[in-house]
Parts: sequence; structure tokens; C-alpha cells
Amino acid sequence: MRVPAVGIGVLIMALSACSSSTTAADGGSGSGSGGDDKTTVAQFLPHTKAVRFKTIDAPEFEKAVMGECPDCGVILQNAEGDAGNEQRQMDAAIGQGVDAMVVDPVDGQALAGVVNSARQKGIPVISYDALIQDVPLDYYVSFDNKLVGEQIATSLVDQMKTLGTTDKCLVVIKGDAKDNNASVFWSGSEPVIKEAGLDICFETNTPDWSDSNAQREMDQAITKIGKGNIGGVYSMNDSMAAGVVASLKGAGVDLSQVPVTGQDGDTSAIQRILVGEQYMTVWKDTFALASTAAKVALQLARDEKPAGEQSVDNGSGTDIPATLLPPQTVTKENIADTVIKSGFIKVADLCAGPYAKACAEAGIE
Repeated sequence: MRVPAVGIGVLIMALSACSSSTTAADGGSGSGSGGDDKTTVAQFLPHTKAVRFKTIDAPEFEKAVMGECPDCGVILQNAEGDAGNEQRQMDAAIGQGVDAMVVDPVDGQALAGVVNSARQKGIPVISYDALIQDVPLDYYVSFDNKLVGEQIATSLVDQMKTLGTTDKCLVVIKGDAKDNNASVFWSGSEPVIKEAGLDICFETNTPDWSDSNAQREMDQAITKIGKGNIGGVYSMNDSMAAGVVASLKGAGVDLSQVPVTGQDGDTSAIQRILVGEQYMTVWKDTFALASTAAKVALQLARDEKPAGEQSVDNGSGTDIPATLLPPQTVTKENIADTVIKSGFIKVADLCAGPYAKACAEAGIE
């Protein structure tokens, strides 16, 4: 179904009413103008706890759509961590007759009904970043998330071996249990940790992937284990790593002897890595992810069939065609050759203020 150009403003207003945010990147925006047969695609993001969803995924998706189809309409939504809100946003888009939906689920188990409703009306659904479960989908665009988990754990184990702390306790701070990605990351990490024989003394999932929840959990771990008995902290992403580092610093822990992991390659995480507060992150090129999703959404909206280089099983009994982009481990040694060289992070942003000296020492100018 095509959305008339005159309906875009109404469409945006209706969807924005369901959003918990009112900014263009979070609540709803529309772009483009054309005739009476305007193609419109919608993107639904889960939260803004990870900075990338607001600063990269949404604007880059819109930019990529408009670059390929200047007359297309784009709707951007963010559920702010509320699974019910995301369902309502999607229902509103279905009612207005969008041409394709790109969905990063708050809860991968909760969207079967609304996805079925969309597909019954001929609206293709692309699962984005995290995999929607137990329902047929038209496509999946993400990273190789099992490999992400392997990279986090391998880097952590190697550094603990270098420091000689593998006989101490490992603290494991996972992401939100409602997010299917958390289990996929762990499926890659757990075998590496088990093979290394590390002793997990504290393990938890973190609601909303939030830094404040992770800080509280790390405080609990320190109380339970004792700061001197912690040999490393497995944090599943960078926002949680910020909370973990705050907790460890507050307890007077020497962070050079307790490696902390992360994921996403946020500027603040790279700054922590530069000054030795966080050991590593896994960088995922979300610019490429957003542009790939935009391309697939437009192909499906035009009744074209994108060729999936891979396929995944989401429990629906059908193979989901997929594009899975490669992740990259980042430590202090290769910051310049990864997130800087690619343009993902600007030197001026990374090296501002107190981080200028650390950048110079790392050869980043």
C-alpha cells in the first residue's frame, strides 16, 4: 500500500503520539515530497540508553533512504525501552499503510502478533540489530552477534592471562534479558570463558542495558566478592561499562589490573580505553548497518527481493535471509586504525579537553 504525500504530516503526528520522546530522531520525523504514490518506510528503535540509536542508527537510516529515494517518506520512532510502546508505534504505522518496517525489538519475544498483522497486510518486516523471535520475517540485518560475544570474551581472557588474574573472580554483567541479542552475545562468550576455566563469582542481567543499573550491580558484586578478589569484569556493552567503571573507581580499584570489556565503540568508551579505565570494546559499524537496512527496506517496499548472503533461524520454522556485518575488537593499540580511520569517531571529539594528552601518547592527532 502506498501513502499519499498529503498524509505524511498526519502519519508522523499519529506515530509521535505513541512515542515517549519528541525529538526528531527519537519521536518521529518525515522527509521527502513527491506525488500521490509516495513510498514510505518506518524504522523502530528500542531505546536511547545506547547513544548510537539516537546519534547514528536513526539519522543514518533516514540519510540513506533519502539518498537513494529523495521522494520517499521516512518515519523514525524510538520506544524508549517500553515494549508495549513499540507495539503501539508499529500498529499505528500498519494502520497508516507504510511500505516497509525496520524493527529493532525492545522484547524479541513480544512482537509476533504485530509482525503477523503487518505481513498479512503486505507490509514487509525487517528485523534490525536484534532478532525478533518465533514469527516469519522478510529479512534480518545485523552484525555477527555470536562473533561479537566471542571477541569480548577472547579479549578479556587474553588480558587476564597477561595480568595473571585468571585465578581471581570474574564478574559478568550481561544486557537486558528481554533483548535476544544478550543471549546471542553470551552464546559466543560462554564457551570461551568456560574453556579458560574462569570462575564466575557474580552474574546478572541488566534491565534496559543502563549504566545506573550496571553500577548498582557492580556495587553488589564488590560487596559480595571483595574488590581484591576481582580479576576482570565482563560488561556486555559500553553504556554498562560506564557504570561498572564508576563503581570500581568509587571502590578504589586499580583499573589497570581489572580489565573491563564493552561493545559499540562509543566515543566515551574509547576515551575510557585511552586513559586505561576500560580495556576494550567491540566496534560495530552502525553507519553501514543503518544504510544496509535502508537499502533492504526500499527493495522490499518496491516488491524487489534482496539476496540474503546468509540466513538465520528465529524459531519460526523458516530460514530468514540475512546480512550479518563483521564486528571489530578495539583496544588502545588499534584505535587509530579502526574507529578513527573509518571516520566513525572524529579526532576533535575524542581528544577534547583532558583526553588530548592520552590521544597524543596513542599517536592519535
